Formats: sequence, C-alpha cells, structure tokens
Amino acid sequence: METVLPHLPSEALRADPGLRRRLARTGGIVVAGSVVASALFTHLSFTLAGEVDYAGAMTFAVLIPLVVASLAFAWIAALTLRLDASRRELERLAHQDALTGLANRRAALAQLEEWAAAGAADLVLALADIDFFKRVNDRLGHDGGDASLVHFAAMLRRLAPAEWLVARFGGEEFLLAAKGLSEADFSATIEDLRRAIAATPLITPGGPQNLTASFGVALRREGEAVGPLITRADNALYAAKQAGRNRTERAA
Repeated sequence: METVLPHLPSEALRADPGLRRRLARTGGIVVAGSVVASALFTHLSFTLAGEVDYAGAMTFAVLIPLVVASLAFAWIAALTLRLDASRRELERLAHQDALTGLANRRAALAQLEEWAAAGAADLVLALADIDFFKRVNDRLGHDGGDASLVHFAAMLRRLAPAEWLVARFGGEEFLLAAKGLSEADFSATIEDLRRAIAATPLITPGGPQNLTASFGVALRREGEAVGPLITRADNALYAAKQAGRNRTERAA
C-alpha cells in the first residue's frame, strides 16, 4: 500500500522530523526566555539594591534557569515523542492486519475510495480466496491455518508490484488493486501470482502443504463506485470457484 505505517519498537519511536524541529525550536525559546528573564530580574535587583557580588549573582542567574529549564523541557519533549509514537502505533493498528502485516479492509477501502475520487484511470482490482481453506484449517489446526494465511500474504506482497494495493480483506479473502493498468496486463500478473502460489508449498512440521487460490478480476467502469466494483470482482471470484477453483475469472 502507498501508506505504510511503522512498527512501534523501531521506527515508530522516531518522531517525524517536523515534530522534532518544532520541539527543538520551542525548547530553545523556553530555555533562552528563562535565562533572559532571570538575568534581567537579577540585573534590576542590583540596580535597586546593588550591594552583593554582581558577577557571581549574574552567573547563577544564568546557570540555574539554563539547567532547570533544559531538564524540564527535555522531560516534556520525551513525553511528547512517546505520545506521538503511541498515536502513530494506534494509527498503524487501525489500518494494518495484525496477522499478515498487510493493509486491512478499512485501509483498503480508504485507498480505493481515494483513487476513485481522484479519477484514477484504469482502476482494476482482484479478490482472491484460498481454496478449501476450511480443509486446510481442519488438517493443520488453527496455527497451521494462520501459517497458511501468512504464507499466502507473503507471496502476494513479494510478487505483486510495489505500487499495487495488497490487503487482507477478511478471513481467507485478499484484495489486490492497481491504477493506470489495463485489465489484460493486470490479469496476466494475477495469473503469474496464482501459478507461483500453486507451485510454492507451505512448509510445515508435517511436511509441505500445497495451497491454491481463486481470483476474480474487475475493471472499474466510468463513474462506478467502489462498492459495485468490489461486488463484480466478488461475483467473478465466485465464478472461479464454481468453475473448479485454482483459476482466474474476469467480471462481465
């Protein structure tokens, strides 16, 4: 997907450069203002009273707020960065499928709506479904079923062009979409994906397990909303299953 959100333990803790610049600028203003205010107050005090060591007093008047304000603002900045990291992690979780790491249904729909609203030319998508997934789950157990989903998602992510949208749409169903591509070229790539998946078994403790998938492809009609487009792809996917599975069908 075009917007990839980072994972908290590594990149998410690195706040965006704009936030860091704003914090640094604000920190400089706070510390400098504290020092100037303290020095000015001390200077005015000596102007009125003027009997204590002026140089020593002015030195402390500068050093004390410099240290205190710097430490206080460093603590505030650290809290701000952690809050920003938490916010972006929550945003990632709201748009990323926890099991496969792909975009989730919500993120996929948002991206498709954005492309459609921008008038993307030749918007084409496919819905994919792992064949006989219930049998896979029954044979390999829940963990094996999860492993097959992760394996399938990794194949899609590795083999699909980088600019494509690849998402887990729900259960064992996945969505792939692209813009500016003819239906014939998109379908050809989908066919390559389908054959590669069928030829690459999932390695399990019990031995290699072959997986296949069915695909339904639909090209967006002029002015067509995202919902009807997905429905036509889903109908094509159903036709692929009815025709024997492990195949690709195009929507009418």
